Amino acid sequence: MTKPPFHFIFKPAIEPQRALIHGWLQQDYIREWIHGQGLQNTLLGLEKFFQQKTPDSQSTITQHWIGYDGNKPFVYLLVSPVLKSADNEYANYSEMEGRAITLDIFIGDREYLGKGLASEVIKAFLLSQCLDVAEVFIDPEKSNKRAVHVYQKTGFRIVGEFIAAWHPVPHYIMKLEMRNFDEIKIDI
Repeated sequence: MTKPPFHFIFKPAIEPQRALIHGWLQQDYIREWIHGQGLQNTLLGLEKFFQQKTPDSQSTITQHWIGYDGNKPFVYLLVSPVLKSADNEYANYSEMEGRAITLDIFIGDREYLGKGLASEVIKAFLLSQCLDVAEVFIDPEKSNKRAVHVYQKTGFRIVGEFIAAWHPVPHYIMKLEMRNFDEIKIDI
């Protein structure tokens, strides 16, 4: 069976998409992984992002993105800078010179679930929006086997574990080094 053709485009989220994003985050398959303080932090960060005059990849606030298949929005991505400080969990695993970020991804449109797209979406996003980045971190719950598999398929490797302040269960810290990543083909 061949996959239908997809044409991924990524744009910073805009205020009129607030209801769309809030609706996506309320779906059961997303709420399983983002709820409580983590959800509140995300929603507060979204409002802060909307107040920013112009999206800036060098900003210290989380950048909120919407991914489209052609003109249809279907995925929500969050990118945060890894600030190089001793108390930053990710910075402890940062080994390269240059910019490091964290990434979160939520496929919001149910029609796009179960199609094996998450890895391809991540690749397309990183190759189109994050070429100035040296390292990318992602932090799935240890029990989220599906996400861990997708991230490993994308090229992330497990480098550590931690208990998240926003949800006190074990999480993996997974890292992807962007050097040579542009050689990875997007097979969609």
